[in-house]
Amino acid sequence: MFGEEGQKRIEAETVGVVGAGGLGSQIIQALAYAGVKKLINIDDDRADETNLNRLAGAGPADVGRLKTEIAADHVKRINSAINFHGIPKNLRTREAIEALIGCSVILGGLDHDGPRLVLAELAAAYEVPYIDVATEIFPEEKNQPFDFGGRVIVARPGDYCLICAGQIDLERAKEDLETPEVRALRRKHNYGVGSDAPAPSVFALNGILANLAAMEFIAMVIGIREPARHLTYKGMRSVVTTRESQRNQNCFTCACVRGQREHANIWRYILPNESDRAVA
Repeated sequence: MFGEEGQKRIEAETVGVVGAGGLGSQIIQALAYAGVKKLINIDDDRADETNLNRLAGAGPADVGRLKTEIAADHVKRINSAINFHGIPKNLRTREAIEALIGCSVILGGLDHDGPRLVLAELAAAYEVPYIDVATEIFPEEKNQPFDFGGRVIVARPGDYCLICAGQIDLERAKEDLETPEVRALRRKHNYGVGSDAPAPSVFALNGILANLAAMEFIAMVIGIREPARHLTYKGMRSVVTTRESQRNQNCFTCACVRGQREHANIWRYILPNESDRAVA
């Protein structure tokens, strides 16, 4: 579709994907089919009966397996030449962060703003483009009809970031990044309690957003056009819109964190005990 030179550019990328769940597994699948040859995947979770309905490449026999292992098997079936490195650890570990620093592009399919903040700062500090993907379901309420959808943010250092886009709740991110002990105390006092119910089958919805992200990745790498900074999908209207977003000139991440590398001290986010379970 994009010619031999375009395919070579895709194959030359080292792409990090954070998450191998409902969104992450489909992002990985799309990148593998697009021709990416070097993939790094970070996720410390395992498949269970409640999430099989949204994991690309998974089946009943995979219950209990690491999601990174399932992703590795899936991409090898797509293309046996792919160099896939699964890291079954929390994002906030030295091994995960060091692996991402070595990537040329990072994509994230995360559930919480804490890990998003870590990735936003890491990508800016080491000047790595970061594509963040999220889906949303809005239950029918008294003054709000049922709706569903999601968005894709293409954050390029110095151009635009998740903070500019207003897509990180810094207070919620702060809670996500608390130690398990502090978080448990907060929940005991009923601060910031969320739902732990299993998510519904959203494979088709995740696929729309994952493939939109893959398309923006391809456009950016090949250079056929500028990637859209902010795409929004509205399910009830069946439309994808592009927001004409601009960088916030007062954005601390774009202005001060960008290019700082080690001086940005991303290592401050590493968990006190790296065996703690992920907050992502």
